[in-house]
Amino acid sequence: MAEYKFFPISVPVSEEDLTNYITIRLAMLKTNPEAFGSTFTGESKNTRETWRAKIDHEGRCTIISADASTGEWVGSASIATPEFMNKPESPNALIGMWVNPEHRRKGLAKGLIEVGMDWLRKRTDGMPDEKRMLTLEVHRTNESAKALYDLLGFRELEDTEVECPPDRIPMFIVAK
Repeated sequence: MAEYKFFPISVPVSEEDLTNYITIRLAMLKTNPEAFGSTFTGESKNTRETWRAKIDHEGRCTIISADASTGEWVGSASIATPEFMNKPESPNALIGMWVNPEHRRKGLAKGLIEVGMDWLRKRTDGMPDEKRMLTLEVHRTNESAKALYDLLGFRELEDTEVECPPDRIPMFIVAK
């Protein structure tokens, strides 16, 4: 059984990590286009500087899961803060969650979220709960993802001002 390592991409990003991020992001968009708001065609036209601007920001943490034996990046998720999104009143958001289909159901999504939650806990230590909240959107038909988020302690946002497409369920957890 393969072993995996989990780590946040350093800010500022190295050239090697930038190349690896571009590779995995385009793989996400090509493999599961229905899961993302952007497209492979659109993002494949980005310059390296555009890519760099996406992840070289103190208000965003991009977490990677890599095959420990090969170093291949096989999963990714990001936490975007209100500062990163230029929405000061918004909660933190888990975005871009993806695991290569060949590596799914091996605990990688859980590991990505745990590393992201650790980053958020450190960043928001001592702040009120509303600043420690992490939200996400899950497709209503994606029962396995919803079950994972439930298992990790996420709960559905019922009375919410968070904008969410009708085919998705908004969920949240407080990083304590």
